[in-house]
Amino acid sequence: MKYLLLPLLFVFYLAPATAQKLPQDAISTYFSEYVDDQNFSAVYVSGKIFQLFRDADLDLDDLDEAEVKAILEVVQDIQGIRVLHTDVNATALWKEAKNRIPTDRYELLFKVRTKDGDNVEAFIQDEKAVISELFLLVGAADNFAMLSFIGRVDLTKLSQLQKALDNE
Repeated sequence: MKYLLLPLLFVFYLAPATAQKLPQDAISTYFSEYVDDQNFSAVYVSGKIFQLFRDADLDLDDLDEAEVKAILEVVQDIQGIRVLHTDVNATALWKEAKNRIPTDRYELLFKVRTKDGDNVEAFIQDEKAVISELFLLVGAADNFAMLSFIGRVDLTKLSQLQKALDNE
């Protein structure tokens, strides 16, 4: 019995760390599944690029110091942006995505359906004034797209950005 206890404790110890590595955002599964599919356009922007902008001494003549600071504050915690798009078998992919994505983990921001059958839905995961994911799903007869912003976007920082840009 004691021989089983040690491996069991080890599994329980590693379980939280392993669970954190599983995809938590809506697009991760799709992105990994379709990123190499020639029928899809795929875009991935790493959060590292935002760090590089922050660390670089960029010459941004069109922006004043307050604007640059506000922009960097907003994007500093973005972990990534992912986009998938195709015009092949779009309706079937829309239906598949609607069935596979656990939308109960998200709050629906808006939903648009046109008489032509075009669909656009935007979802968000947030806590108080901090967004952890913004997810957009687009489906039409000839167009399927998924877009996901992952990271921490503080809405109070967005308002500071807006104020800095308005003071121009």
